[in-house]
Amino acid sequence: MFSIYWDKQAWQPIHDWQKSEHDLDKPMASVLSVTSSLTRFLERRFGMVLTVQLHEQFLDKVRDYEADLLTCETGSPALRRQVSLLHREVVMFDAESVLPLEGLPAELIGELEAGERPLANLLSDRGLSLSRSDLSVMKADEGACKGRWGRRSVLRSASGTQALVVEIFRPEFWLRLRRLIEHG
Repeated sequence: MFSIYWDKQAWQPIHDWQKSEHDLDKPMASVLSVTSSLTRFLERRFGMVLTVQLHEQFLDKVRDYEADLLTCETGSPALRRQVSLLHREVVMFDAESVLPLEGLPAELIGELEAGERPLANLLSDRGLSLSRSDLSVMKADEGACKGRWGRRSVLRSASGTQALVVEIFRPEFWLRLRRLIEHG
């Protein structure tokens, strides 16, 4: 969907990004910097319940920049999952996850293939305590997606399951979020 394009963007580590000047209100900044499950955060804080639309899920190989973030070998087998998250049937953001197959439980692969639940929720509901590391933020500076905000992070569980997750927010998301805040 967008992995080749987004790896070329200027990702800024969250600590540096939080110190820099950006024209965002507090709710927008909180969305970009949340380290827990984003979908659960949006539901609890703003009442935005999201559904998953699975576009594609396939076996692939870990690319160079992904291997650096996931601390695995380039070319390792991985499950690549591309989804959109919708609120009331409107796409709010797109997400791509890369999960190295090493250490990935077989029953989890089946649940992922169903494509019905957000990745972080699926992992935490399975009892995998998660930590989100390497959180970075970017704002696209060119092309059809110019001006879109995105976040990239690595989800890691104590059991060894890990995933690189990239989330790219559509302009409709920020408009919907503001409406929910105003009428909430």
